[in-house]
Amino acid sequence: MRVHVVRHLAGYALAALAVSLPWPLLMVMAWDHSGGGSRGAWALGLTGTARMVPYIALSWAVGRLGDRVRRDRLVVATLALRVACLAVVAVAVAQGRVWVAVSAACLAVACGTPAYPAIAAAMPALARSAGLDARRATDVLVTVEAGAWVVGPALGGLLLWPATRGWVPTVAALLTLASLAFVLGLELAGPGDSGDRAPGAGLMASVRRQPSVLRALAVVGLVNVALSALAVILLPLSREVWRHGESGFGAATACLGFGALAAPLLGWVVADPAPRRILALLIMATSICSLGWWAGPGPALPLLAVVGACIVVVESTVTQTIQEQMHARHLAGALGIADSVMVSGAFVGTVLAPALVSSLGPRVAAVIVAAGCLATAVASGLPHAVVARDVRTDAKAEAASIP
Repeated sequence: MRVHVVRHLAGYALAALAVSLPWPLLMVMAWDHSGGGSRGAWALGLTGTARMVPYIALSWAVGRLGDRVRRDRLVVATLALRVACLAVVAVAVAQGRVWVAVSAACLAVACGTPAYPAIAAAMPALARSAGLDARRATDVLVTVEAGAWVVGPALGGLLLWPATRGWVPTVAALLTLASLAFVLGLELAGPGDSGDRAPGAGLMASVRRQPSVLRALAVVGLVNVALSALAVILLPLSREVWRHGESGFGAATACLGFGALAAPLLGWVVADPAPRRILALLIMATSICSLGWWAGPGPALPLLAVVGACIVVVESTVTQTIQEQMHARHLAGALGIADSVMVSGAFVGTVLAPALVSSLGPRVAAVIVAAGCLATAVASGLPHAVVARDVRTDAKAEAASIP
């Protein structure tokens, strides 16, 4: 059974990398096709948005599919559809049909949106059946999800040499086929496997009735606002403060992205999700606040790697909170909502950051982002403290009532 867990994680990793791989090539093609300048900037923005929109628009809705159909069949279907879409991307790139390629790549992302909620919903039961720690398995899954968002485009960028750029969509399609080979024939625990009946309330009503889930969703949205804003702030920070231009920005972005892969190491320091989330947010706030006060990127790079790891730790604790608090019949749907909230936060941060930088400068903008992380940590910790105090008070009252 442990092999099944590894195969699911490996298959998901390959598919997540594949769907992210073509985007650097598509952005370059959109820029060239539009002739650069202001038109090229709009084309870049449109292409970048096309990668985010399916998550924002669909994840909250299609996540429910993992609560209504067999999750293993759902994952296989999403992979087959992604192979078809990426094949269209490959043909469109070969023919120079830029916007057809962008549309097909966007559709590939849309076809994959049900996969993460379905696998994350099934992971606790899958891990326990294999004798593994469900929380650690979830840590690895969330690290794969977050890491692929950055690592996929990084690998796609490395393939932009003239001799290899035409092969990028084909490589993406082949990786998805390999993912399909990994998971084909494997079962995933579905919502009806335990014999539980669905609760009377619908998905949204069930989410609203869980304060810890609502709090976790708010935290993961805010932390993604901070992450995407920081990613934008790094360029003016490198140019105006560190004086290292695009090279410093590239190194900083790489450290921020690849730091996500260290999240399981940081995540295992504290077992309980609530204090682990607060600790990660406090470390993020401290690290981000200090970025603008270094003379160069060298001392800041390790801090950015830590920030990248902390982001994934927060996202992992949110996933675990939803796994533990939501009814099995609404679990995939709630995880789909979390996916939409995360990417919506990233979109908001990307939009707000340029205004912050232009009006206040990159140093102050970084401090504001750090303050947002600190405020999120405080807001995340206060309800837990109140609950703990109430539990202790009730326990004392109960003990006093015993003769």
